[in-house]
Amino acid sequence: MNPLTDGVAESLPIDRMIPARAQIPEDPNPGNYIVVDVAQFSTTVPELFANGAEYIHITEDRGDEPAFKRDNPRARIGGGSGPEYQGEPGYDFFNSPSFVQDVDVAGRPTAMTSTNGGNAVTDLRLAGSDDVDIYVGGLTNGVALADHLRERDGKTYFVAAGSGGKPSPEDVAGALFIARHLFEDPPTDRELSVYLEMVEFSKGPKYERRPRIKRTDLYEYALDVDSRDVVPKLDGQKLYNVSKDS
Repeated sequence: MNPLTDGVAESLPIDRMIPARAQIPEDPNPGNYIVVDVAQFSTTVPELFANGAEYIHITEDRGDEPAFKRDNPRARIGGGSGPEYQGEPGYDFFNSPSFVQDVDVAGRPTAMTSTNGGNAVTDLRLAGSDDVDIYVGGLTNGVALADHLRERDGKTYFVAAGSGGKPSPEDVAGALFIARHLFEDPPTDRELSVYLEMVEFSKGPKYERRPRIKRTDLYEYALDVDSRDVVPKLDGQKLYNVSKDS
């Protein structure tokens, strides 16, 4: 008898959780890998697709996006947040789910990366092989992603991107939320409120000291559970929405 694990669903094996980008293995096991970066990458990506983006090219390095746009003149590209979170000159948007609402991406290719989630996608792509499939998920599209992966073969691994090489509570909470849905043991209302509190109290205090857009991104977007039927999957260096409804 183990009081810490008795009653916990056997379908949540702890060896499927990668609690930080820095812990992505050099030779990942075959399977499906979900990159979870709740604030902001895993929330911005579904918003770009919800607003009609054709695909999202994940650049290997920040600064590669202008070259992508030269080759794809219709593209919209994302860069750093810039002064006061207004974006950088020469870029169309930055990693913010609220900022991209006013960017015309419908039917257009886009390109971006991010320090944690975007780079975790790239790390997995470079380390993996043809038997590693990479997805992006958060609280907004986690249910749709779980429904999609439940119909696929292979084990699923959860990459809680973290920050600065260390785990982040909000990403672990997001990964657990998706896992519970994937294994058909969804969190109760009370459990969900705890997950959301983990996200809010991990980021909220810091965002109170930053421009309002950060709080908008958190409270109006990142915490808007099950609001997007978007399933971002990497093909080559590009994310596509492979949802049946796309």
